[in-house]
Amino acid sequence: MNTMNELDELPLLTEVADDSEAPVLPILTEVIQLPDAMPADNLPPRTLNPEETHQLLQHLEAHLETVFTGKLNSQLEQLQRLAVDLAISEFKAELPQLLREALSKADVSR
Repeated sequence: MNTMNELDELPLLTEVADDSEAPVLPILTEVIQLPDAMPADNLPPRTLNPEETHQLLQHLEAHLETVFTGKLNSQLEQLQRLAVDLAISEFKAELPQLLREALSKADVSR
């Protein structure tokens, strides 16, 4: 560890701070008052009529459907890509054997 080198690089104090020369700092003079209205957290719960309830449920259902559809579509795309990649890999692995069989059948038919 280089503790001594680090200590050597620290600045030296050459003056003692004097309380009589306090720095001039800004002073907060304006007090912000909160509005007289009750905050939203303290409002009593509002009762909804059946029409409002029905509209909110429809909105929630549409939102959930959109979210689930988006997630399912992205997963479906990933699975389709994986299935295509797997099919291509299997075809590449079987291709030499398929070509040999096709060539041997062509030779037999001549």
